Order: sequence, then C-alpha cells, then structure tokens
Amino acid sequence: MNILAVGAHPDDVEINCAGTLAKYAAQGHKIFICTATSGNVGSATLPKDEIAKIRKAEAAKSAAIIGAEYICLDYDDELFYEDREVRIKFINMVRHCKPDVIFVNNLKDYNPDHELTGKIITDIQVMYPIAKIKTEEPPCDIFPVVYYYEPAKGLNFIPTDYVDITDFYETKRQMLLCHESQKLWMADNYAGFTDGDDAFTDSIRIMSEYRGMQCGVKYAEGFVKANDGYKVRPGSLLP
Repeated sequence: MNILAVGAHPDDVEINCAGTLAKYAAQGHKIFICTATSGNVGSATLPKDEIAKIRKAEAAKSAAIIGAEYICLDYDDELFYEDREVRIKFINMVRHCKPDVIFVNNLKDYNPDHELTGKIITDIQVMYPIAKIKTEEPPCDIFPVVYYYEPAKGLNFIPTDYVDITDFYETKRQMLLCHESQKLWMADNYAGFTDGDDAFTDSIRIMSEYRGMQCGVKYAEGFVKANDGYKVRPGSLLP
C-alpha cells in the first residue's frame, strides 16, 4: 500500500503518527510525508529563508529513517490560507502519492495551520479522479481512508482506532530528534523548557504511554477515522 501522512508543519507527523508510519514501513509499504508549510517562522533568531531551509532538511532526514519520500508544499508558517492554487497543489500532491491511507491534522486544534491542513484533505477527498480538475499529475481513481491524529496535548480527543507502536517507539523518538531546531525554538518560547533530548521528547512519550494504557500495550498512537462518504472501507488498513 501507499501511505501518506500530511502535517501543517515539519514535526507534526513525527509527534503524532511516526510510530505507525515506521510500522507500515517495516511491513514493506511505501510511505510519503508531506508538510504544507516550510516552518519558516520556527526560530527566534534566524531569517525566515534560513530556518525554512534547516527545517526542510530536518524533515527530510527524519523521513529517511523509515525510507519515506518527503514533500514540502512550501507555504508560509502561520500565514497559511486556502485559495484555488493551494487546493490544486494539494490535489496534485495526493495524486502523486496515490495513497490508500492518509493521516492528517485534526480538524479541531489550537493552530489554524493544523485545522486548515486537515480541512483541505477532507474537502478534496472526492476530487482526485475528476479529469476536469487539471494538475501536473493525472487524475487517479483513489478514495483513501482518512485518519485524523491527535490535536495538541490530546485535548477533547477520543480515538476510534489505536496502533500498537511498542516496537517502533524508539524509531518515532529518533525521527522527532531530527528536528534539532525545534529544541531551540521551544527553549526560546516556553518557560521552563530545557534543550535536552528528554525534555523535547517527553510529550510524545507521555501521550504514547497514555494511549498504550487505554488499549493495553506499552506504547500506542490513537486516531479518529473519518466516517463520511468515500472515506470508509470495510475492515481496517491500519498496521
């Protein structure tokens, strides 16, 4: 299968579904990781073009750990809005990946970039086969299953599906640690945060343990499966 994980920013995917992606990759599936923005405001000191270059390189390094193809749509971090060009670019990206499963930001979250990324993927679900919607990639007859991952801190989020990532938690952690620039960003912007590896990965450990406790394993990731037309299939495609 082809598996696509879409995040608004570099590191969204690692925080929320990297363990599941690593498990898919170990089973031989093709993985794509896409970020809508370049993360170009993710530094308190570096110019926007420089931090964008760094963050895209970090995301590509992370993706390489599981042999994934990394795609950046290169929109501005925190100033990401939808228009016709944005929608066409998203459709083209999905047509390129031809996914059987898509993971994406939750529709309700603290950050408008997150919510918009989830909304666009939701809105374009039935558009991939339509020949009159022209993109560089040709139309393709796909209707991927869509899963929404955790909002920040998991607030008001009740998963419908869980993936046991116990054997892949360390891979998830190493993928997140590729985002070196974000340790500095958090130290600059959040009081009490230190730049050590443990502090940077504490949130994913706590959430993975919490979701694992809910479903009876050591570490897990939780998702909400889209249940509207053209997004559901019988059975489960989760690993």
